[in-house]
Amino acid sequence: MVAMTGVIAPAIHGRDGAQVFDEKIESHTLRVGIVGLGYTGLPLGLGFATAGLPVRGLDTDAERVDRVARGSSYLPDVSDAELASVSERLSATTEPGELAGSDVLIVCVPTPVTGDQQANLDYVNSAMDSVAPLLRRGTLLILQSTVPPGTTAAAAAALADATGLEPGTDFHMAMAPERVDPANTNGWNLTNTPKVVGGLTEECTRRAAALFGLVCETVVPVSRTEVAELSKVFENTFRLVNISLTLELSDLCRHLDIPVREVIDAASTKPYGFLPHYPGPGVGGECIPVDPLFLREAADRAGTDMKLVAAAFDRVEKRPGQVVERLAELIGARDSTLSGAKVLVVGVSYKSGVADLRNAPALDVIRGLRAAGATVSYHDPLVPDLVVDGEPVAAAAWAAAELAQLDAAVMVTAVPGLEQDLLWGIPPVVLDTHNKLETASNVAVL
Repeated sequence: MVAMTGVIAPAIHGRDGAQVFDEKIESHTLRVGIVGLGYTGLPLGLGFATAGLPVRGLDTDAERVDRVARGSSYLPDVSDAELASVSERLSATTEPGELAGSDVLIVCVPTPVTGDQQANLDYVNSAMDSVAPLLRRGTLLILQSTVPPGTTAAAAAALADATGLEPGTDFHMAMAPERVDPANTNGWNLTNTPKVVGGLTEECTRRAAALFGLVCETVVPVSRTEVAELSKVFENTFRLVNISLTLELSDLCRHLDIPVREVIDAASTKPYGFLPHYPGPGVGGECIPVDPLFLREAADRAGTDMKLVAAAFDRVEKRPGQVVERLAELIGARDSTLSGAKVLVVGVSYKSGVADLRNAPALDVIRGLRAAGATVSYHDPLVPDLVVDGEPVAAAAWAAAELAQLDAAVMVTAVPGLEQDLLWGIPPVVLDTHNKLETASNVAVL
């Protein structure tokens, strides 16, 4: 089902071109090329292949390409069995030319930030360079990467200069930002998460909406590519601001000796106007710590400011340091210091249930502990090896004998299955950054 908001105009490329596209949609014979097979690209390729479309993925990582060929998943949201079920329709390559003949090209590459906190569009620009020779009349090109507003239109103009093809007439282009939540435990996935789509023209939007209607239950067309771009950036800025507010509440509750999670759970019983966010050691991943910077960048270009966003960033960036300070306070209460202390960091990925270390708060916590002179080890079954700033961090087993040798342990990221484990009672000091462990004399909250 495709849920349309507004009327989509008839095709502007001529009846024949639109008719051919619609017939391929109807017959599920559109050839789909996906540039980037990471957390967003592989699930999308799986979705289209499951819908019966032939899909060819492109990635610079030869190991990913080999694992797709072997039906061996490298993501928590894609199983080996799912890959095996579409092996005849989903393939991968490291050669851009092998995507030639694709009716649809979808760019799903990362967009990190530069050292001065501006959007780094190098991956997007490289992807556009790769697809430029593949464009032909009638091609539908979709950008899924999270980008500042105006990026899609600028890319279309650059492609027009490079190919001589007119965007919106010779080829069609749209923005359809990803909304992937790795290891989501609440049942949200590609199929049931509404898909926002905004094209350069109404026909671009119509075609993109029809395409995603094959794999998404609800497609939400918007008036412009800039609306689609900014909607994704705003979604994650909303989360950043509310997480920052929750951190402030957490600090207040600790000083008032009030359980913060109980406060939030009580507030969340209100059936309208409230969305719960819970405290932790900071934020990680490629979205929340990054995307709001694109909003701030857009504000700078527009000659305005976003003071609330800047304040939220400042609050969240300080949180890993606050973890180190709190642990030093707890150890100090035992007439000791972090210098020379043996500290175990439990959970180092940015999110429970994934192995992704991008912008993980644990990395900054480890840096802070090392700077204070602590000897740091870590436990995270999903991260078998860890190197921070070129120096390996020792992996530790979750076992009574090892825990008994510690001066302190800090839960940075919840490790599935450990929250109720009785072994938390062994280290003399335990810092719980999520306020989730059972209350015990050795457990303190952040």
